[in-house]
Amino acid sequence: MIESSFQDDMYDAEGDESVNRLQDRLVELTGKEAAMWALSGTMGNQICLRTHLTQPPHSVLLDHRAHVHCWESGALPVMSQASVTQVHPKNGIHLTVEDVKKHIIADGNIHFPPTRVVSLENSLSGTILPLKAAQEISEFVRNYPVEEGRPPIAMHLDGARLFDAITAEGVDLKEYCACFDTVSICLAKGLGAPMGSVIVGSKKFINRAKYFRKMFGGGTRQPGMMAAAALSALEYTMPLLPQVHSLTRSTANSLRDAGYTISLPVQTNMIVLDLENDGIPPAAFVEYGKRAGVTLFPTGRLVFHHQISPEAAARLVSALTRLMEDKNAGKALENHKVTGGYV
Repeated sequence: MIESSFQDDMYDAEGDESVNRLQDRLVELTGKEAAMWALSGTMGNQICLRTHLTQPPHSVLLDHRAHVHCWESGALPVMSQASVTQVHPKNGIHLTVEDVKKHIIADGNIHFPPTRVVSLENSLSGTILPLKAAQEISEFVRNYPVEEGRPPIAMHLDGARLFDAITAEGVDLKEYCACFDTVSICLAKGLGAPMGSVIVGSKKFINRAKYFRKMFGGGTRQPGMMAAAALSALEYTMPLLPQVHSLTRSTANSLRDAGYTISLPVQTNMIVLDLENDGIPPAAFVEYGKRAGVTLFPTGRLVFHHQISPEAAARLVSALTRLMEDKNAGKALENHKVTGGYV
């Protein structure tokens, strides 16, 4: 950060040097033509969707749990005037081409807004959308018939945690990104940057997306320090992801042994506990963690990163084991309303 540049990324014709290095690195890694810095994952996603969605009526097909739909403050209908088609994956984990075939909306029926974008997410609640599934969906969507003169239905990926998913599945990032027209990659989650995301796509797409970044308030004057930190985080953290996933799995096994129900497969860096099923009040969950010096959200979602030590994970397991033992022994547990995270 000390050696970062201090150019104006809006007024300077060549942009900011540190931002350019970050963008060039993401182009190199993903195989896309161009990249653009954005202030957040939400901004990156919404810029991509707004750039794809040129004229209503239109809709976006997505998983019913998708971040772009559930956790971005209703931006999609406001910014892009788009309806959404929420799909519950039949396998309970990730969308498949059969799910998409069943719910895609064709042109021609004035009662329904046609699908113009299929937006997928990887990872989603820590689970992987496999490369094979992404390829099958992409092939179907890109060949789906549309009205004459219209471009093919666009494929967008919310890749906020894409590096975790790619690492865990052991597939090539370029091959994965080839399934999509645009990808939004967050650098401030599992990779640990202070802030920021990068979107990648064609040069034509990115040139148009810059208008919407400006419109959404995402133009920055001296972003070099943050971009330099993001690039450093990218290079430093990527090799550490396998050990993060290993610690996540071992912790999940210990929590299962303690009697906890885990809602979804533990495939990357997340454990999703079913507290309701196990009769654990969220307030007690938070309180027992606090006593052990571990901050927990009441949702039961545990997210691991490269700065979480095995010792911290052991404290977590010890605290939650005690909680389960106390619950089973009939001890009165805190059960007041508690908030935190997405609650």
